[in-house]
Amino acid sequence: MNADGIEALLVWAGNHTTAAILNRAARVRSDFTELTERRATDAAQREAEERVAKAKAELEAAQAQLRQVKAGGRASSEDQTVTTALVPAQAPGGKRSKEELAAVRRWARANGYQVADRGNPAKAVMDAYDAAHRTNTLAEAS
Repeated sequence: MNADGIEALLVWAGNHTTAAILNRAARVRSDFTELTERRATDAAQREAEERVAKAKAELEAAQAQLRQVKAGGRASSEDQTVTTALVPAQAPGGKRSKEELAAVRRWARANGYQVADRGNPAKAVMDAYDAAHRTNTLAEAS
């Protein structure tokens, strides 16, 4: 049943003379309202988590630049080793290797995301990881 059909059914139930049907229609509308609010809250939380991940990545890039300046304009080999260890090469064909997925999970846990021990992390986590490491890679290249 599509949204128009559901709305028509709720209008019918809301105009019904039987109290039980009126009450059920009111409960269903209340449940729909609650679900709509929860979906909006979840979306806002995901967006906020992505902004936080991006801000953390920018902070890490700024800290790397500061270390570079303090070291006389050269990044230390320790910084380069840490960054290389965090960004394993992507497998051919655009698929992520097991090693990269493991690195994504480690990064996600360290940055406050909840991820399963196996399988692909959620798209929001993958996007945040990519944004964080794309920022780090760009900062190192400059």
